[in-house]
Amino acid sequence: MGITPHRAEASGETGLLEGPYLDPRELGPNSPVRDLARAFLQELRDKGRSETTLPRYERFLVEFLDFIGRDGATPRVRDIDIRILKAYASHLTRRRLLAGPDVGKRAISAASKNLHLIALRGLLKFGVLIDLPVPAPEKVELAKASDPSPDARHLDAQKLERLIESFDTATDDGVRNRALLEFLAATGCRISELVRLDRERLELDDRAVARDGLRITDEVTVFGKGRRYRKVFLGRRAREWLERYLRSRKDTDPALFITSRKKAGGSYRMTVKTAQTIVAEAAKRAGLVENVSPHWLRHAAITMWAKEVNVPFAQRLAGHQSVATTSRYLGSTDAELKELYKKRFG
Repeated sequence: MGITPHRAEASGETGLLEGPYLDPRELGPNSPVRDLARAFLQELRDKGRSETTLPRYERFLVEFLDFIGRDGATPRVRDIDIRILKAYASHLTRRRLLAGPDVGKRAISAASKNLHLIALRGLLKFGVLIDLPVPAPEKVELAKASDPSPDARHLDAQKLERLIESFDTATDDGVRNRALLEFLAATGCRISELVRLDRERLELDDRAVARDGLRITDEVTVFGKGRRYRKVFLGRRAREWLERYLRSRKDTDPALFITSRKKAGGSYRMTVKTAQTIVAEAAKRAGLVENVSPHWLRHAAITMWAKEVNVPFAQRLAGHQSVATTSRYLGSTDAELKELYKKRFG
């Protein structure tokens, strides 16, 4: 695979999403692959892909660009061929984890490899769409990945309670963190959905009648995956902690959950990474050996809804389009299923 000798280009020093607008009509066989990737990400943004999805696609494409740009080369659109695609897939199979507790110790999973390859497929599909000489996207073969065991993220009721009660609620941060976990456990929200919420979505108007004495609404509309809105519901305990947290705040920031660190835009809105750290540290204090993340609370909520009512009920609350997706969340440690089996079959 012959790749054009490298000449230093300023565009390579910036992120793919940061550069100025690039007109797709300017792209041709001799254009840098980096420019094709920039135009593709522009296309995704124009189509309304979320601001949480775009950086993930950017990260996957940057890894592909780094791979084909080894040894001081500037890859051009015409350089992309089947051999490069095969070599990159092989590289991903052997690539070690770059973050987390097992960093450098094991290869990435087949599912993670496929996320990279799906982004590459999207890039090639875009190239084909604008009549560039790139391989067809189906030439990128996905790895065979088995569905992860739901038990891998299973939190039973006892562990969940230990996790939630692990905070020192004599401090403002402790109250905030307790409110955050209560919200996740009650609604089964994705953490990206939660950090995007503004406080006005929960606080009742001062003139509204609070029939149960709480000035926090019991239902919230969240903007979720696939750019779809759905209703989630809050029990009394979650509402009590959220009201206690919001009463403790003296700021005017619109974000529901904030930190002490100011962001570039002037907001103190909590990031997904900060929320993940809060949950991970709570798990350690609770004595849980599992690598718990906010998504574990979503698993716990969906499992509880399915057990207490039924799977279609859980599907609607979770915002899944397919009941098959909901079923993948349900742990095989289902106590009710075990009890029924023992009763019928001994």
